[in-house]
Amino acid sequence: GLNARGVSVAIPSYDHCPQVSVADIIEEMRRFLAVLWQKTGQHPLVMGHSAGGHLTACMLATDWSGIDDVPEDLVRRAFAVSGIYDLTPICKVSVNEDIRLTEESARAVSPLFWTPPPADRELVAAVGGLESAEFRRQSRELAETWGKAGLTTDYVEIPDANHFTVVNAVIDPEGPYMARIADMALACARS
Repeated sequence: GLNARGVSVAIPSYDHCPQVSVADIIEEMRRFLAVLWQKTGQHPLVMGHSAGGHLTACMLATDWSGIDDVPEDLVRRAFAVSGIYDLTPICKVSVNEDIRLTEESARAVSPLFWTPPPADRELVAAVGGLESAEFRRQSRELAETWGKAGLTTDYVEIPDANHFTVVNAVIDPEGPYMARIADMALACARS
């Protein structure tokens, strides 16, 4: 895994809807990364799956310049797995009873609609090849949209993986994705 490759790992927890809003969760993750920076002085590789994939993209696209005691380029690299980057479709399904998004608030917390991160950033948007067309579309569209803005992006479709088994492929210690994640994390730590 990552520790065996010399990478330190920090795994945050966060409050959940309906106790807090999606916007509140994004702010929690920003505060977490600010504290992590203050304790380590290292730029993190941000990585997450599903809701964590969404938060990963949000952290890469955050304008850190207005947040005290962190560098403007706090998050330079991100590996987002099976995230939802356009939350507007959630407004139409029953899970929204707990998430409580309106069309307007869904767009406001959808990184696909945010100003793309600066061009010196890097995003890997990975998704399982057996996931729904919507999950694949959103990952591909995020990588394409941000790539056109100048970021280094890569859309990775992992064959024979669904929304749950994709994690196994990504964290396989002998697999190509773990090596790539470790390389990205070590590059962050050196910068």
